[in-house]
Amino acid sequence: MEQYIAYNLALGIVNTSPQRKQELGRAFAEVLGFQPGPLGSDGGIDGVLYREDGGLIHFQSKLSQLELDVEHAKLLYADIMYHRAVCSVMLAGIGYKETFRQRLFKHPYLEQVSIHLLTLVDVLAKTDTYYLSVKELPKLSLLDRIDWRQFR
Repeated sequence: MEQYIAYNLALGIVNTSPQRKQELGRAFAEVLGFQPGPLGSDGGIDGVLYREDGGLIHFQSKLSQLELDVEHAKLLYADIMYHRAVCSVMLAGIGYKETFRQRLFKHPYLEQVSIHLLTLVDVLAKTDTYYLSVKELPKLSLLDRIDWRQFR
């Protein structure tokens, strides 16, 4: 899918109601093979799965109309540390401010954590960032199975 079309689809998604965005975040988690978290307050984890060695893989969806900023980076870091994740996948609606990346990767103890920062455009257009994530998390390729008609 062309990036222009993917971007416009992403705009449509981020402009839906908060409830629909929560439902969509749970659907992404489930399709990726994560055990989806509850709707509403989720303790900073929208989905979880475990590697064969028992390591926790954390999924968080923030389908915001704005790029995620420093405050979101702080929250993601706190969630990674709290849940002792060995891998974290963040799905943003539009993207990430540079300050998000600067803040997140300056936190200590992230050397051993694999972090994938995806956007809706990455997923819909299957960008290089998407394919790098698929290498570590093959279940990302199952995103093709989402029935977008159910999100009206």
